[in-house]
Amino acid sequence: MGIKIEAIPESCRLRVSGDVETVLRVPYDYDERFMIGTSEGTLLVGSIDRSMRCQFDVARDGAGFVRFEQGAAYIDWRGIEWAAVSAYDANVVEPADPLPMPLFPDMEIMSRIN
Repeated sequence: MGIKIEAIPESCRLRVSGDVETVLRVPYDYDERFMIGTSEGTLLVGSIDRSMRCQFDVARDGAGFVRFEQGAAYIDWRGIEWAAVSAYDANVVEPADPLPMPLFPDMEIMSRIN
């Protein structure tokens, strides 16, 4: 079945309906962006404009199929168990580049011993 996530007009809350039925309060301070995670692995980034309308984008793909229609996000997947909302964090959306691996790790260890 999946879930539908949409903004509740004139408030900073989201209505989640489908496999999960709940209302989530959007936490935001200076940044109008927020994040929504679901049990099947999808991570969405949402934003609220001055007229309290939401716009969504996919930050990380999960197992479900995501589509956007008329200001709502639909995640099509059977058995979504939970959905959570959090403040926006750029470290989650844009992870730092990993440190490069050494070419010859054994030689570096041996040079430290000698």
